Amino acid sequence: MERRTTLAVALVFFVLAAGVVLGVVSVSGGGGTLTEQWVSDTARDTLGNHHAPTAGRTGNRTLVVAPVNAPRTVGNCALVTFTTNTTEVWRATMPEEACNIHAFGDPTVADLDRDGDREVAVATTEELVHVYDLQTGDAVFSRELPGWGYAAPVVTDFTPAPGRELLVADLSGGVVAFADDGTRLWSRNLSGTVAPIFVEDFDASGDAELAVGEGKNVTFLESDGSTAYQTAVGGSVTWTTEGQADDDPALEVVAATTNGRVVAVDGRSGDVQWVERYNTMAAVYAFGDGDRDGQAEVYAVAQDGKLRALDASDGTEKWTTTLTTEDVQMMPPPALGDLDGDGVPELVAVTQDGVVSVVDPKSGAVVDSYERDVPIWMRPTLADLDGDGSKEILVVYGDARVVALSYSEK
Repeated sequence: MERRTTLAVALVFFVLAAGVVLGVVSVSGGGGTLTEQWVSDTARDTLGNHHAPTAGRTGNRTLVVAPVNAPRTVGNCALVTFTTNTTEVWRATMPEEACNIHAFGDPTVADLDRDGDREVAVATTEELVHVYDLQTGDAVFSRELPGWGYAAPVVTDFTPAPGRELLVADLSGGVVAFADDGTRLWSRNLSGTVAPIFVEDFDASGDAELAVGEGKNVTFLESDGSTAYQTAVGGSVTWTTEGQADDDPALEVVAATTNGRVVAVDGRSGDVQWVERYNTMAAVYAFGDGDRDGQAEVYAVAQDGKLRALDASDGTEKWTTTLTTEDVQMMPPPALGDLDGDGVPELVAVTQDGVVSVVDPKSGAVVDSYERDVPIWMRPTLADLDGDGSKEILVVYGDARVVALSYSEK
């Protein structure tokens, strides 16, 4: 199955060296405080873990779901679910021959069958998508995929069929729609992708489309799997995001490529709206009005270690901040969310050399930072773990440990 890995994965993750580096914590002040809440007991003898954890409420507690991967020579692979005090609740494993650094992809928590109980969906290197009961870990169903899983599946009501669908894109370029009972509704064979898929009414027509970054394109699919339009973006897509970039009703998709391009694609026409070019290995994820000026921003990073706030309507840079001067191979993109419950968003940025920073979305100033001497390959996850209305930060480090951080203003 190694043949199914893609060039994009190789470019993003380069060399994932074996060996454990013990974490060294460093916290510095400057207007707000980051506090370590816990570090999960999920370490593996590797530095290459790069699939994002997620979290979901079930019953009266929140559970964290973390992919824990490793080369088969140094440890077993598992999808580990634990409470917010790191007590393990259940784990799913896979055959040893399928275990590698990509084994369990990014998981999704959602109520697929609308029965009031939430499920976990995850695609794997077994060329399967698994659905588990979030509370118990019981298997709901598993279905075949054209290739290895990678990005998080999407659960939404997309097709004309009754109920919600499970939508999965894999590394080989397969995009598959399953009904809530696992029935395959349709499948498309596109170019390879590591980027997530999005389902929104991109063209403001009243009907949703599916958008996916695949190969060197952003492709929009109709609810029956047919192609609405396809836009070339001039490089291999590794990250995508979406949102309202301007004052027309259509939404935009913003793609980042391995050759440093950040490209906004109009959701109504599929036309390229703007292009910005940076060093190499561009990445995007956070999209929103971070500075509260009435105009959304896209927050982009690149291999040069810089974070840029771009006007989402035209790509104009509002500010640039250097997050690291180390010789990093890539930079995971930041996340945007309210960390202290005051209704004002903060920007959470991570660097490949192990630093997590809270950044002021208005100025780009780094407010506070946390550090372990272990690489980070994946964007942060923001989730309200304790039900207090503010979001905590979940970061997976290369050694497979998940760190939970909270933030408060001084």
